Amino acid sequence: MPRRLAFLAFSLLVAAAAGAEEISFDDVPAANGNAPALAEEYAHLGVHFVATDDGSVWSGVSGGDPGGWGLEGTNGTNFVGFNGASYGLGVVFDDPVRDVKLDVARSLGSRAGDAFLLRGYRGGAMVEELSLALGDVNAWTRVELVEEVDAVSWVGVGVGTRRHPFGVDNLRFSVEPALLAVAIDVRPGSPQNRVNPFARGVVAVALLGADGFDVAQVDVASLGFGPDGAPALHSRRDDVDGDGRLDLVTHHRIPQTGIAPGDVEACLSGQTLDGTPLAGCDTVDSVPLRWLAKHGACKKPQGPPRR
Repeated sequence: MPRRLAFLAFSLLVAAAAGAEEISFDDVPAANGNAPALAEEYAHLGVHFVATDDGSVWSGVSGGDPGGWGLEGTNGTNFVGFNGASYGLGVVFDDPVRDVKLDVARSLGSRAGDAFLLRGYRGGAMVEELSLALGDVNAWTRVELVEEVDAVSWVGVGVGTRRHPFGVDNLRFSVEPALLAVAIDVRPGSPQNRVNPFARGVVAVALLGADGFDVAQVDVASLGFGPDGAPALHSRRDDVDGDGRLDLVTHHRIPQTGIAPGDVEACLSGQTLDGTPLAGCDTVDSVPLRWLAKHGACKKPQGPPRR
């Protein structure tokens, strides 16, 4: 992997980790009883649990298994146990979140065929529902919502009228907004998109408007072009592709872009005025013919810009 692509992959992993939250239920004392249920223990993370009669924290097998669940948490010994009347719990988030995941397993006292329902809500309306048939006792399964939500709920569903206890552990979610993929045109009007890495001038980049995307909502000061994220010197709005929508045209100093001979792609990144990250890429011709003849360089992909 080229050095710059390796650096990019590392940067994206760091960014993803920085925006993720994880609740293992091991940093709160285990109730080891049906009460009290979870409530405001994680309010500092913007997470509030809403319970009626179920959903307290228990110690698992390595913690003595005081409830006789036969479960061991997936990230430490603790887990949230459900063996009350409702077999359910709700979670409300202060702000919308993405990539909600949790682990669930059937416990002792249940029977094969018991199931688990996970629901996601946005603005009071259910936007997603997942149903899962639980496996063996202490066989944890990860369940994940793909929609952005501001609340979730889950409930266990039993076979017949018998008890159907189960455990939940390791609630994860992301507080980072989803990346907005945009289209750009390097040197609008030029089919070659030639960018000479040794030039001292500027290069124009058009961020193209689209249905549902108004370039007036872009934070121009946040934009950076190329692997080194050259800032925009100035900008204007114009319909450069003739589709009837305004596009945002910015100019960036070529020496600040970090584009190197052999790069075949260059990317623009930034965010909207409400903080949503955006990124788009276009092909470029970055190899001066005299330089290529002298060094015999091979073109390589560049990847999105470093931020």
